[in-house]
Amino acid sequence: MLQIVKLRLGLADDKNDALVTSYIAEIGRRIRHYCNITAIPDDLLYVWASMVVDAVRVDLPNVDEIADSVGGGGTNIKVGDTSVSGGSGSGGGLANTAKSVIDKVVFDYRADLHRYRRLVW
Repeated sequence: MLQIVKLRLGLADDKNDALVTSYIAEIGRRIRHYCNITAIPDDLLYVWASMVVDAVRVDLPNVDEIADSVGGGGTNIKVGDTSVSGGSGSGGGLANTAKSVIDKVVFDYRADLHRYRRLVW
């Protein structure tokens, strides 16, 4: 999972591995909680990776390597009703968004997660 997320974010070094790993664990926990399952199916691997990439890009726009992965100047990232606008990789005064971003990312992918959701009695 870490390699997929790093590839999608364009992170070549291992400097942010611990940070990205924490997002992988958090999103994985949220997927399991939303779907009421104990293990994430292989079919959700790339959905999970996309969710992590979205959460990292929105929640950490001021980390240079993450901001550089979004693209050129004047970038806008929108997840749910939360959006972040920024320039190049300098982080230009952007503040971190709230941790509720992760919840919004989960709900944005609910169409993909819904078929794996189990009822709890």
